[in-house]
Order: sequence, then C-alpha cells, then structure tokens
Amino acid sequence: MKFKAIFFHAILSLTLFVGCQKDMPEPGTGLQPGNESNQKNSPARLSYGDTVFYLKNHRDDYMILPVSKPEGSGYFKAVPMGLSLDTLSGRINVTLSETGLRYKIYYLSSGGTVLDSVKLVISGIDYKDAIYEIASTPNAYDTAFPVYNARQELALPCGDDDDDDDGDIDDDDNACIFDETDLNGDGNDDIPGAVQDKLLIDTKKGTIDVEASFHGGVFGSSSPPNGISKDFALYYRLQDASNRALNKITVRLYHYKKRSDIPQSLLDTLNLRNDISVAVNMIPNNGGSGNSGISQASSINQSFSLSYREEYAAKPKRPPIIIIISQ
Repeated sequence: MKFKAIFFHAILSLTLFVGCQKDMPEPGTGLQPGNESNQKNSPARLSYGDTVFYLKNHRDDYMILPVSKPEGSGYFKAVPMGLSLDTLSGRINVTLSETGLRYKIYYLSSGGTVLDSVKLVISGIDYKDAIYEIASTPNAYDTAFPVYNARQELALPCGDDDDDDDGDIDDDDNACIFDETDLNGDGNDDIPGAVQDKLLIDTKKGTIDVEASFHGGVFGSSSPPNGISKDFALYYRLQDASNRALNKITVRLYHYKKRSDIPQSLLDTLNLRNDISVAVNMIPNNGGSGNSGISQASSINQSFSLSYREEYAAKPKRPPIIIIISQ
C-alpha cells in the first residue's frame, strides 16, 4: 500500500508539472502560448513597412507597395491630394508625389467602409501657410522657416559635422542646398533660381526673408497692386536618406495692402488646409468617428464621414501660401 501511494503521488506530480509547463510563457517572449493562435488569427493591418519614405537618387521612379492590408476586396484613398497612389493596388510612386507632406492612406471596402488606415510621410520640406503683416511686426517674425518631414520640431539634416575642420559648425559645413540651380549635377547652372527673381531664400538654411523679399521687388515693384500673386519653384537637396536627390517645392506669394483686403475665398482655403492637417494627424487610424480630427477653424461639428474624406482627398495642400500685408 505504501508503494502504491508513493507511485500515485509521483504520477500526480508529473501530470501537474506537465500541465504547468503548457501554461508557462515561451522563453524570451513573455507571451502565453494560448495568445499565439490569437496573434496568428488577428486581422492584418494596413502597412507599408515604414512611415517615412525618401526620394531615390536615380533615374527610375521609386515605387512602394503595401506589405500587408486587411482581407477582402477594397480600394485605397489618400488625404490630402498630392500622393501618387494607385487606388486598386495601393502602389505609391514616391518620385511623382508631393514631398514634405504627411498623408493618411485609407483602405476601404467596396461599399466605402474604412477597414484600416495608416499615416506616412514623403520626405522633404514644406512651409506653413501664413499671413505676414510686415509693417507691424519685428523683422524676426517675417521669416518663413522650412518644415522638415512634416514635423516643425525636427531639425534639418544639415550642418551636423565640422567638415572644414575649423573647430566650429557653420554655414561652410552645411551639406544642404536650397534654391539649387544645377539640376543635373554637371557643375553648371541650368536655371537662374528664385533668388534671381527676388525671393530671398537662404541657400544653406532654406529660410525665406519675407519682408526683404517684398522690399526687394519680389512682385516686380516696390508698390505692387493689391491682390497680385506669384509662384516660385524652389529646387533643393538634403543630406539625408535621399542622398541629396533633387527635390522641389513651389511656393505661392500673395500681396494685399490690408488684412481686410484678403478675399474670403482665400481665407477659406487656409481654413480648409488647416482642417486637412488636423484630420491627417489627429483622427484615429481606424477611421473612427468623433470630432477629434476636425479643426475648429471652420466650425465643423460632424464626424469624419465618407463625404469629408472624399472632399479632403480632392483638395491639395500645395503650394504653401505666403500672404504679405504691406500696410
């Protein structure tokens, strides 16, 4: 009887040990084995494998495809307008897309239901849409600063090393070029550049001196007409993962004598662009409803429905608008 009791106790202990082993986390994972099947069965998310994509310094167009997406047939849509996106496959032509912007890409069912969404940035610079009252503000506030990779707090990838070994980091060490005029890299100017057209841009830092540009005759006269506008194509190169590939942005300048002269249609454009930025950055990735993604600038009190998504996808956020008030 004593031997049978000992044998029974041994079998019971072994059974309990094996049972506990099945419930123990897998080494190095911290996950319960039961969760493994749940992870395998979890729905696929929309993903491009990264969130920032850079131009490539070669002739062929640079294409990217989704690495995963939710199951089921559907189509793709991007907000704002400017992303070269194939709506059927989700393929993005980075080369042909507007750079320096953050986009929100939706994968929708054939009926228009949001299945998933993801945000990504096509690397480059942008300038904030802004109104500059040059007669009433200090000169320091009349400067337009480049925004890198859609993040205002992010420093430009320029001047990080003391390349000339002079003991300090200065403009001579800046590896970026703004208002590039040698487009094919052969050492000769191919275009005159925006500076020659009186848009005073710092070729090392990318800042635009708005007031000096105005007084220097950026509109062709020291007393330009009310409501005049002018576009400037700025080519540039950045010392980042683009390997100094040629990039481009167009900047649009307006002149009005007084703030009250700005037409409501232009103010509506600025408000709409602000709404788009907030929508791209703030609305949950699952496309859920709620007012969190809608700017108060134009008092939109509805959820981010399909109608808004369609409107925002059809509206461009470029070119950046700089409005100069001279009086």
